[in-house]
Amino acid sequence: YTEKAYEMIKRLPKIKILLPASCPWDEDEESLGLEGIKPKSSPVPRRRGSASSDDSLPPPSSSRRVSFADAFGLSLVSVKQFDSWGVTDPSGSLEYDLNEDKEYYMVPLFNLPQTSEELALRVNEQKLELESLELLSGTTTLRGIVRVLNISFDKMLYVRTSLDSWKSHFDLLAEYVPGSSNGGTDCFSFKLTLVPPFGEEGARVDFCLRYETSLGTFWANNNEKNYCLFCCEKMKEKPQDESENRRKSCLKTTRL
Repeated sequence: YTEKAYEMIKRLPKIKILLPASCPWDEDEESLGLEGIKPKSSPVPRRRGSASSDDSLPPPSSSRRVSFADAFGLSLVSVKQFDSWGVTDPSGSLEYDLNEDKEYYMVPLFNLPQTSEELALRVNEQKLELESLELLSGTTTLRGIVRVLNISFDKMLYVRTSLDSWKSHFDLLAEYVPGSSNGGTDCFSFKLTLVPPFGEEGARVDFCLRYETSLGTFWANNNEKNYCLFCCEKMKEKPQDESENRRKSCLKTTRL
């Protein structure tokens, strides 16, 4: 600068500049001992204790209001009525079908052992044999007894059955008969219920027996012809029409 300009600057009045007081976050920075310069717009947040955080939460609601429907003129109970005629009772219809006055009989196409000696011989030869088979009275349920040779403690007996001449089949698990053991043999029983109506020839049933033990699997199949039977319905005689009887009684012979 020139001397003249320097003199003019010296003559200017002195102005005092007031600096702002130190901010609270400056004290935090100094107390934490942080190094470097941080912008004033990004202060370090203060750590608050549990007491201060609890104070900041709004107080819980002191009371709750509960309203009932009758306060608005509504009913507290809703009742619905159903008509009984629209509901069918499946158990009733099933009971009616089972209680129909019908009789059935069984026609086996095989022969059972006629004596205990013959039964014991077959059991010793093939390890099992069908001992008896009956149609329970008043039902269409077949009940069979199978005698097996006691060659293993763990054993199971299945009745392989077909109702369509072996186009398909299913295995029916037989149950052990308690107290049937005589030391050398045991007995199993099975039940098979047939569902009517049957055809004109009756319901055909084919089956064979499978005996599973820890020593192997054994079969009984009526000398490879399987056990076959028919379950038929007994046809009752139709009662004579009463009107015909009355007509016959009204006829009189005339003598010439």
